[in-house]
Amino acid sequence: MRVYAMLQKIVLVLAMVQVSVYANEADSTLSGYYMTHIGDSGRQSIVEFFSKNGKFYAYGFANVDGSGPKKDSKNPDPKLRERYDKGAVFVYGLKSDGKGGFSGGEVYNYDDGKTYHLKITKDSSGKLTLRASIDKLGMMGQTLTWTPLTQAQIAQYEGEKPDPKVVEDSYQALPQAFK
Repeated sequence: MRVYAMLQKIVLVLAMVQVSVYANEADSTLSGYYMTHIGDSGRQSIVEFFSKNGKFYAYGFANVDGSGPKKDSKNPDPKLRERYDKGAVFVYGLKSDGKGGFSGGEVYNYDDGKTYHLKITKDSSGKLTLRASIDKLGMMGQTLTWTPLTQAQIAQYEGEKPDPKVVEDSYQALPQAFK
C-alpha cells in the first residue's frame, strides 16, 4: 500500500511539472495578433508579433477604423518620412524572461516620431501591459494595454497583412543591436 501511495505522489508531481512547463511556454511568447490602445492620433491598430533569433518584434498592418496606411511624416530621419506604417517593424528587440515578462526592446511611436524603451508583461488571459518610457527603468513613461485578437477578429483583418518581404525589409533596416 505504501508503494501505491508513493506512486500516486510521483504521478501527481510529474503532472504538476508538466502543467508548469506548458504554462511557462505560453508565458514566454508574444507571437500572435493584438489590438493596440487608441493612440494620440485617435487610431487603433492591429499588430502581429513574431520572433526571430530569440527576440520579439511587431509590425502593424490594419487600422480598426478601416483607414489606410499612413506615412511616417514625423520621423526624425527625412529618408523615412515617405515610408508607410503598414508592415513596418515598430516594436523590436524584446527578450523573454520566461515568466510572462519581456524587456530590452524599444518601440517607435508614429504619433510623435520618437523611440522609447519598452517592457511588456503578459497576463494569464494573454493581455499585454506595455511600459514605454524615456528611461530604461521605466520610471518616466506611459502604461498601455493591448488585447489579443479572437479567431474571428484575426479572420477579419488577416487579408490586410502586407507582403512578407515588406516586413522582412523593415526588420533588416533595424539597428544591429536589436537583431
